[in-house]
Amino acid sequence: MSSDPLISKSKYLDGLQCHKLVWFRYNAKSRIPPVSPSTQAIFDQGHLVGSYAKMRFPVGFEIEAKPWEFAAIEKQTQTAIKRRVPLFEAGFSYQGAFARFDILNPVDGGMWDLIEVKSSTEVKAVNFNDVAIQHFISVGAGLKIRRCFIYFINNQYTRKGDIDPNALFSSSDVTAEVLSRQEEVARNLITLQGIIRQKQQPDIKIGPHCDDPYECILKDLCWNFLPDHSVFTLYRSRKSFEWFDDGILELRDIPQDTHLSDAQQIQLNAIRSGQTHLDRVEIGSFLETLRYPLYFLDFETFNVAIPLFDGTRPYQRIPFQYSLHVVQSPDASPTHHSFLADGSSDPRPIILNQLRELLGVEGSIVCYNASFEKGVLRESSEAFTEYGPWYSGIDQRIVDLLIPFRSFWYYNPQQKGSATLKNVLPALTGKTYEELPIAEGNTASTEYLRVTYGDIDPAERNSVREQLEQYCRFDTEAMIWILEALYKLIKQ
Repeated sequence: MSSDPLISKSKYLDGLQCHKLVWFRYNAKSRIPPVSPSTQAIFDQGHLVGSYAKMRFPVGFEIEAKPWEFAAIEKQTQTAIKRRVPLFEAGFSYQGAFARFDILNPVDGGMWDLIEVKSSTEVKAVNFNDVAIQHFISVGAGLKIRRCFIYFINNQYTRKGDIDPNALFSSSDVTAEVLSRQEEVARNLITLQGIIRQKQQPDIKIGPHCDDPYECILKDLCWNFLPDHSVFTLYRSRKSFEWFDDGILELRDIPQDTHLSDAQQIQLNAIRSGQTHLDRVEIGSFLETLRYPLYFLDFETFNVAIPLFDGTRPYQRIPFQYSLHVVQSPDASPTHHSFLADGSSDPRPIILNQLRELLGVEGSIVCYNASFEKGVLRESSEAFTEYGPWYSGIDQRIVDLLIPFRSFWYYNPQQKGSATLKNVLPALTGKTYEELPIAEGNTASTEYLRVTYGDIDPAERNSVREQLEQYCRFDTEAMIWILEALYKLIKQ
């Protein structure tokens, strides 16, 4: 282990979140889980956003050394700064810390503006620490910084033709906030270098910092000692860390005089008794609202920083797939309809046109967490106004299958405080998503974008598309199975 660990910008931010995390980065790399595909997709999107920000400086020069070649980066940077042109990915080190800079823009008086590019739609508190260490390092290395800026995505930008990099970004001058943190940066670096040199990992208790500002990559490792029904599984609890700090881990052991909501009390009673809670009256009333034919509908969507189609905005929710099962009568077998966009054009007009034909004029449209499907349909019909009257006509037909579970009319301890489809389905029916190659929405979106717009072998593309069809179909089948189980329960 080096006696003088070099702390990169990303590891500095890790250390601000948790000392154990930064210690692991240097001393136990093999125990750190690999980056998930969905997280990697976020990183890739950040790189894409950065490339558009650089387009605002057409005469810019990029330092091309590999990210781990610190000496080469600094050498190339020292040569490039003499050119007095915008620099991309320049790098400096100072007092055991190293950072690369998205953009350094030369200004009058031999000075530079430091520009950090973010793929978010606002400046966040963590961003100040990000820019603060860059300023500390660059000034320490001899650069004269005039102002510090953060470029972030303008979510009101609407694409018309080619992406306009000037309109895509908003800018915030964060110089004052950055300057106010310089002494703090110096202290933090000394502290973190000491942490990294320790022979044993720091003894850090779990806490709110595990998810602030981001969910820590070590969370599963650090939280794996908790029992299945820990205090952190209590539905909408604000006291979980208080109980944990008092040495209470099991939810069943929380103080008897704790004030709980009705839903929380149902959950606790179910754990203590080991029995499923069932309100037959409320579930029966809910089922009576359903009208055949039943249409079980599910969407998959993506929302990317760089809008793909004309008329769309950054991070606008775009459906690329749907699954629809139709059950004409109580004894009828379901019929299935589906759509998966090929990526050649905006899929929303095709989806709206097909659903207008398939959903008919009567019968309940069943969704799970229906606010999502309603939002997709509403936003799509607002973009293609000829479908507005149609959506207004079906809005009242949409029924949310989440209601019986969010209301705790049914609760099985196996749900662990959650009413999501993936928690309810196995608790109620014994069926699970575990065997599916694609088993959740973020992965579906990431994989769709990867195989649709990436340079992918056709065989792999076809395989992933089949997996996407399988996953979305399973979602609507799951709703049918859940509804069948509810009918059986109230008849017992």
